[in-house]
Amino acid sequence: MTSSYLHRNCPICGAAPPSNPEIASSPPAETMEFDELVPCWNGLFKAKVFFSYCRCPSCQLLYSPIFFTGEQLEKLYAQMPPNMDIVPRVSLEKTQAGYFDILQREVDLKGKLIEVGPDIGLFAKNCVERRAFDEYWLFEPNRDVEPALRGTMGDSSFHIIHDMFGFDSVPDGAASVAVMVHVMDHLLDPIATLRSLGRKLRPGGHVMLVTHDEASLLRRAIDVRWPAFCLQHPQIYNPETMRRLFEASDYTVTKQCKTVNYFPVHFLLKQGLWALGLKIERLPTFGQVAVGLKLGNMLTIATPKGVY
Repeated sequence: MTSSYLHRNCPICGAAPPSNPEIASSPPAETMEFDELVPCWNGLFKAKVFFSYCRCPSCQLLYSPIFFTGEQLEKLYAQMPPNMDIVPRVSLEKTQAGYFDILQREVDLKGKLIEVGPDIGLFAKNCVERRAFDEYWLFEPNRDVEPALRGTMGDSSFHIIHDMFGFDSVPDGAASVAVMVHVMDHLLDPIATLRSLGRKLRPGGHVMLVTHDEASLLRRAIDVRWPAFCLQHPQIYNPETMRRLFEASDYTVTKQCKTVNYFPVHFLLKQGLWALGLKIERLPTFGQVAVGLKLGNMLTIATPKGVY
């Protein structure tokens, strides 16, 4: 069954994968047919299923040597239904404001911004409201969110590009900052993406990534039940492997830190019960009280070495 999927070496260093996985679901996704995985991708399958993750023996990246092909991923994302169990917008906005505050402390927010995967513009909202940049390139393939994204951007100067990686629409050396929030975990070729972005940044520009951290205490505590182990993530980083990714992409890391995410109490309780295999649909709302927790995400800022 694995013949229909992509077989690959480590996306950072190119080393061949080890023979045994570090983390695997039961059943492993690579033992199932593509059509069987569609309902799993959409969250309709009760058992947790994902492609087995191996630890690269050379650079220590945790990645899936067998994964969906690019064509299969296009089909999956195209038919993916909306997520009805989402964190309330007020909590998401507070979380994204925290990302902005970290970036603002580390980087001079002037010039032009690239954001890959802005969705409805929760991060960009902070930039617009605080007049951080004078022009925006927003790479968002989901046309359904365009009205909301346009509403967020208001009368600022912006461009919405529906090709997720159509970076040719940005002049070389034009942007001062590029941002990707929970995008890098999904990419099959992260080095190519970072190098392409590097060409679009002016000298002294910066890239900010928010990703999952597979070395976090939460991941260690719940192991295979960690939500980031899923069909959508071909690899998952930790602080050291993220540094190695940037080094391989000709960047210098200038900042790394854990991030605070805000969640309603009832959402956290529900997700915790689900991770334990208890699918409870209705819980008290606790007045929509939200708490800020460092729950397994990290933020990295890096600058190109100027070799593109």
